[in-house]
Amino acid sequence: MADWHVQGPNGVQDTRRRFLSWAIGVIGAFVSAAVGIPILAYALSPALRRESKPWADAGSVSTLRPGEPTKVEYLIERRDGWIATASQRSAWVLRQADGTLIAYDPRCTHLGCPYSWDTATKRFLCPCHDGVFALDGSVISGPPPRPLDRFQVRVQNDRIMVLEEPPHAG
Repeated sequence: MADWHVQGPNGVQDTRRRFLSWAIGVIGAFVSAAVGIPILAYALSPALRRESKPWADAGSVSTLRPGEPTKVEYLIERRDGWIATASQRSAWVLRQADGTLIAYDPRCTHLGCPYSWDTATKRFLCPCHDGVFALDGSVISGPPPRPLDRFQVRVQNDRIMVLEEPPHAG
């Protein structure tokens, strides 16, 4: 029977075989990394990406009358990882005499009930527990522990843009 495992002088056959095995392993690792890393990055990138806080278009500034709050509706679109959601939201926007805007969160600071603007008394009224707020959002009476919460608001191309975050202090 022939011996197929003949070793050359000084173990040349064995060294060549080890080198080829090592080279094939290294090439396989590089090919796996070249294909696997982009696939892994694509699959995980939505989970690792920071969510941007979207400014929402809440309508035209021309619909606001100075000194009278107007309830505006807008759509918030958010992306969290692989899930995109859209929800209808609202805010009370006040156009002041100097043209600046204030956007109030439409929920009472007591227990989160929706409140309304009473044109007769020129006050915000919360029907749940008789909370009353002034035009500037301060508490007049009732159980609310603090003034109305505000959103960031800006005007862009005659459009009211609302960001559901409190304005920056300072």
